[in-house]
Amino acid sequence: MVNLQDVERLAPSVVASVLEYEEAYNGGAYNAHNLVKSVSMICSTCIATICPVSCKLIHGLLSRQLLSKTEYTLWSVFGNDPIRFSLEEFGSITGLNCGEFPAGYDPPDHNSKDANKQKDAHNNSFWQKLIGNYNNIMIADLANQLENDHAMSERRRIRLALIIIVDGVLIASQQVHRPTLRYVKMLENVDDFLEFPWGRESFIHTVRCMKPPMFDKGKQVHDSVGMLVQKLKQETFRLTRFPLALQLLAFRAIPMLQSKISAPFHEYTIIDLTKPHLPNHPSIDLNEVLLVEENPEVNI
Repeated sequence: MVNLQDVERLAPSVVASVLEYEEAYNGGAYNAHNLVKSVSMICSTCIATICPVSCKLIHGLLSRQLLSKTEYTLWSVFGNDPIRFSLEEFGSITGLNCGEFPAGYDPPDHNSKDANKQKDAHNNSFWQKLIGNYNNIMIADLANQLENDHAMSERRRIRLALIIIVDGVLIASQQVHRPTLRYVKMLENVDDFLEFPWGRESFIHTVRCMKPPMFDKGKQVHDSVGMLVQKLKQETFRLTRFPLALQLLAFRAIPMLQSKISAPFHEYTIIDLTKPHLPNHPSIDLNEVLLVEENPEVNI
């Protein structure tokens, strides 16, 4: 799940790297700032900054989901009304590019048994040039380089900034974030990387981990609903990629929920930060969510 503290800490270095590269190499004509702007908008919205990720709210929406034959659409229920979470809602909430994939592109299935994001990465010449001779390097390591290596070239700086955004925020598939070889190789051409529909890529992986799984560790699941129910009953249930989008959808679809946020509203964004972190605020209380659901005047 996205770590807003990491995003806050990295934002100044990432944004500065993007803007410096645009100005130096293309007169400011690159679209890199659009990707940064979208991520900043997502994580800086009032719901993300004054109401952190509510695991209980997201868990409740997943536990109440309806069975749907549409692979990439999730339907949940709040009160007596259905709520749809599809690519359309994801794109509207995040502002990310959710267009079609380039011809011949097949999204990786990180649930497959042999889905090692960095397998044999050190043998790739571009990985060696950009990342180094390490298979298991972490996004945190790259962030440290970006923040502290003031002699780093602008061309390397922009590429590290972009892989941090993608593998550290939008498509974070592990508890310890690591760069994905496939995405690192795409950075050979920054223009193509920026034109890539990262919203679609992020959504596909996000919604896959929320619905009944068709496969688990490379093997077909015969009782997918039963497996999801079992996972939801566990004390912990790991969601990957960008589940924050489902919470943002809930606050948009159910405006009354916003009235239950205890922190004052503000218009600060991550780019406006003057301190290492945004103020800490409590997440929305589960009892408040239940009160909204029982309210006869709730509008969805």
